[in-house]
Amino acid sequence: MIELEHSPLGGSGAHRFINCEASFLLQREQIEDGQFEDVPSEFAALGTAAHELGAEAIATAIEPYEFLGEEFNGYKVGWEGEINLDAVQIYFNACMKILAARQEPGRLLIENTIKLPNVHPLYKGTVDFGWWGKLQGVFLRDYKNGEGIGVSVVNNEQMLYYASLLIMSEPFLQEPAQREMPVNLGIVQPNFYGIFEEPEIWIVTVGFVRDWLHNELLPRMNALYARREPVTDDDHVPGEHCQFCPVLLSCIKMQRAFRTYADASEDFVTLLTNEELDELYEQREHARRFMKVLETTVHHRMMTGGKITSAKLVEKQTARVWKPGGVAAIQAAFGEKAFAPRKELSPAAIEKLSSRGKELALEYGYKPDSAGLVVAPLTDRRPEAKPAGNAGVFAAHAAAAIEDF
Repeated sequence: MIELEHSPLGGSGAHRFINCEASFLLQREQIEDGQFEDVPSEFAALGTAAHELGAEAIATAIEPYEFLGEEFNGYKVGWEGEINLDAVQIYFNACMKILAARQEPGRLLIENTIKLPNVHPLYKGTVDFGWWGKLQGVFLRDYKNGEGIGVSVVNNEQMLYYASLLIMSEPFLQEPAQREMPVNLGIVQPNFYGIFEEPEIWIVTVGFVRDWLHNELLPRMNALYARREPVTDDDHVPGEHCQFCPVLLSCIKMQRAFRTYADASEDFVTLLTNEELDELYEQREHARRFMKVLETTVHHRMMTGGKITSAKLVEKQTARVWKPGGVAAIQAAFGEKAFAPRKELSPAAIEKLSSRGKELALEYGYKPDSAGLVVAPLTDRRPEAKPAGNAGVFAAHAAAAIEDF
């Protein structure tokens, strides 16, 4: 089993604690009081399984497909809804490409957890894949298995954190003469960006990483570690970094956003001005994140014997399926009427069938023109669009309605 990252000031939380002091201060407070609850996530467990498969495949130089049907962290390789072989294959290919280009002996890291308490008591992180040589430089790849979350490698605090750990663990890389050595950073996230896209690469230098460590990361870590003043409103800074915050339910700003939405009635919302709607909509994502973590935490508590009086555990709904022999029976009774008309699979579904399916989806699949406009938060990656000519019609209609009223 891979050793997971648990340090409150570890690499996986760098983006969060650099931007939000409260996330660390509240977690430390709960840990010290014996109240911190690490709620497991099904997606995190599946991600760990995918990482374990990738690590085993790279370490043995065996294609991930050779592990079809084997189990990692409770999930089967290649089974529907379990370990996605295609995604892990892309990660495997990206790492093996680096190893194939080696021109010298070097050091290889595969799911290596690096702890450097001499630098800082909580300075710790797990490198998914790393290799470095004295002539070719440092290469790091981070694998992200999630489908709904994508991150850029440029100025990525987590990647810089891992790079700094590797550099600080190797005396040769700390020598002044190595400041200009290249550091090649990449994030492999095929379930988000798409199977055919190469990992996004950001190339910096050993000197850049070390300067970031000493000028930004360590001062932040030291200040947070030393701080003992009470947490204030200003310490809570919501943002994208809240996605995996371990103390999100304790965040006062998230709580306020959730209560604001919970207390708002439909009639109340429709009477708001644009300015009031703007203020409320800005809190929408915070309320949604709070709700998601609330559901996960309540489920975990109840599954482990806790009592939540406003909720109950029920069986998941399932659809009826045919017993063995059922399909033959309905075919005998109804002939072709027993079957739905044949319809081609979507490009997304064809992609899942095989590598050939991915090639065909890439060649023949396309996105039609937009069917219309929807509202999205400013953090959405899509470019902003403007309403077409209908906007004037609606405006005139609204004005007439006001006059009639």
